[in-house]
Amino acid sequence: MSNLKYRVALIVALVAASVWALFPRTVVERVKRDGGFAYDTVRRVPLKRGLDLQGGMHLALEVDESKQAVADKSDALDRALKVVRTRIDEFGVSEPVVQKVGNDRIIVELPGIDDPKRAEDVVQKSAFLQFQITDESQALDKVMPRLDQIIREKGGAAAAVASGDTTNKTQVAALPNLFTKGDSAAKGDSAKGDSAAAVTPTTGGPLSKLVQGGQFPGEYMVAEKDVRTVETYLAMPEVQGALPPGKVLRWSGDTMSLGAQSFRPLYVVDARPIITGEYLQNAKPNNTPIEGTVVEFELNNEGGRRFRSETGKHVGDYMAIVLDDKVMGRPPVIQSAIGTRGQITMGGRDLQDAQDLALVLRAGSLPVPLKIAEVRQIGASLGQDSISKGGLAMVIAVGLVIAIMIGYYRFSGMLAVGALVLYILYTMAILA
Repeated sequence: MSNLKYRVALIVALVAASVWALFPRTVVERVKRDGGFAYDTVRRVPLKRGLDLQGGMHLALEVDESKQAVADKSDALDRALKVVRTRIDEFGVSEPVVQKVGNDRIIVELPGIDDPKRAEDVVQKSAFLQFQITDESQALDKVMPRLDQIIREKGGAAAAVASGDTTNKTQVAALPNLFTKGDSAAKGDSAKGDSAAAVTPTTGGPLSKLVQGGQFPGEYMVAEKDVRTVETYLAMPEVQGALPPGKVLRWSGDTMSLGAQSFRPLYVVDARPIITGEYLQNAKPNNTPIEGTVVEFELNNEGGRRFRSETGKHVGDYMAIVLDDKVMGRPPVIQSAIGTRGQITMGGRDLQDAQDLALVLRAGSLPVPLKIAEVRQIGASLGQDSISKGGLAMVIAVGLVIAIMIGYYRFSGMLAVGALVLYILYTMAILA
């Protein structure tokens, strides 16, 4: 008798847990509204529908060979497939399709995705993470006259004037005063920031007049309207060959408002990273009162040892956190040797961006860059009439089964029907 009581108690507990799992709840979701996306509070049963019920989006991915040829595309796609599948599994959609088609494409189908841009970014982002020290030797300032000369010889100055992409000297000279003294000193020493803030362009060349000294060594500011012109200059093969050896230029992923103008930081960093994301073990989003939205990361033991050793050699230097050749946030100063834990500041971006970044970092970087060859919306394969008829058919079928079981088997049939109801309830709860 006591054994029966335990069984009944277990069934009651499972039923209660199932009802709790299926009970409609209030959640904050990213929803489409007035042509854009916003976070809203909705109340719904926590069950997700597949492509056949709600449709979604279809992506076709191919190897991007615009910058470098890939010898064995089929093998590269096999390795990329694992990373893409891991990202999609963490993306939170039900019944996604991720498969290789032929030797040159990966097909991704995502049910219920109403934000194509976000899905494309998550799938396509290379997620190659590097930690690079900013230049303290003012190497770019030293070669700037040579770069201006090259651009003049190539007719770059005339093109810039013709397009109206010029910056007057008054704006240049005023820029350092727009920084607050402690803006970066919360993460670094103010003495460095003050000495670097005095660096301003010394020539009026086509490039130097567009690139303005930042708050610390290795940081420069470019007005947002001049970014494309500067990118064009820096892309010239002759300019690339004249850049300081052992240094690379990296744009910031964020813009910065100074007074009435918007600027995009440009950083000169050491070409050799002190460590890369291959040692990354975990990453998760967070929101802090001081830094705002951040992604906290953790390195494995080997990565922690290397990171501690390298950062110990660069105490007092600024370290840029570079993701896919874009600097995330403003480089913090290394105040002491850093071990296995750190964080990436997301600037003014929201928590959703931090979640997506943490997702792609956990999944790892793509072995080859991918490009989206095709993207389209997929309608539900089952129309509303098919869904309605399917629901009606289920009600009729279940009603007939219950009637036959109870009518023929009586009490035993009731027990069987009860077991069937519990099975359905438990299954739905697990799916939720």
